[in-house]
Amino acid sequence: MDFFSALVEGLFISGSSYIIWGLLPLFWKIVKAVSPYLLFGYRVVCSFLFVIFLLAVTKKLPQFKKYIKTPRTWLVMLLPAVFISINWLLYIWAVNNGYIIESSLGYFMIPLIMAAFGKVFFKEKISRFQLIGIISASIGIIIKYVMFGKIPFVGLGLAVAFSLYGLSKKKSPLDSLNGLGVETVIAGIPALGYVLFTEISGNGIASGFPPYYWLLMLGSGVVTALPMLLYGEGTKRLPLTAVGFLQYISPMIMLVLGVFVFDEPFKTQDIIPFVFIWIGLIFFSYSQYKLLSKKNRDEKTSGGKKHDT
Repeated sequence: MDFFSALVEGLFISGSSYIIWGLLPLFWKIVKAVSPYLLFGYRVVCSFLFVIFLLAVTKKLPQFKKYIKTPRTWLVMLLPAVFISINWLLYIWAVNNGYIIESSLGYFMIPLIMAAFGKVFFKEKISRFQLIGIISASIGIIIKYVMFGKIPFVGLGLAVAFSLYGLSKKKSPLDSLNGLGVETVIAGIPALGYVLFTEISGNGIASGFPPYYWLLMLGSGVVTALPMLLYGEGTKRLPLTAVGFLQYISPMIMLVLGVFVFDEPFKTQDIIPFVFIWIGLIFFSYSQYKLLSKKNRDEKTSGGKKHDT
């Protein structure tokens, strides 16, 4: 596959994942009648079932069984499972309690928070433009607090949980499909227990919900696992700058849905924190572009020297 074909394929696969993520509020609104805790339980359990199906189709099930039997795998994947569970549960709660706009604010901040965490936890170097981006986003949060008297805890919670999820997976030796399978096993043990307890006690889907809700619960697993797998495959085919651009698709879709579809309160002054965060993201994206350009130049120079010798 040539570079252009790989790029187009990567853009389609990765772009699809962000579009699905952006449209997820529509799905969670459909099943709003289900409590967010029960919905989270079914989301985890059904995600696991969907991943097992894909593992069987791709003939990776024997490899997955080996991972599950290894204690080190459980230790390495424990924190990612915890952090993604927090993100999933908080996101469902946020959507169905009128926090879609604030959720989009949080997802816009993820690249900046991950850069800050990389500096704190892994001593990664932060460029001048990345620092400006982080400061600009921080100003946006401060303005939101000063103007509205509240810290966007929901948005920050989503961003921090997902950023910690990404950082905790840095040492994972598993591919995206096996990794998600192990994560859903770990999170699925308590989730399945809660689902069974709720159903047996008469407060679950079997207690009066229409039969099609069972299909919706299965669907919750598909809409959860599918974009994560598409994201993992798409990023393998794309340069960092393309990934950096695409990751803003989902929060922008969420913002549009919150304002124009679900009529969440959004006044003119509400856009000010977003503006500062967007300015921060522009600086951050430019920094990523410069980093990738320098890397490409270094590789060409290195390749040229090797050729000359």
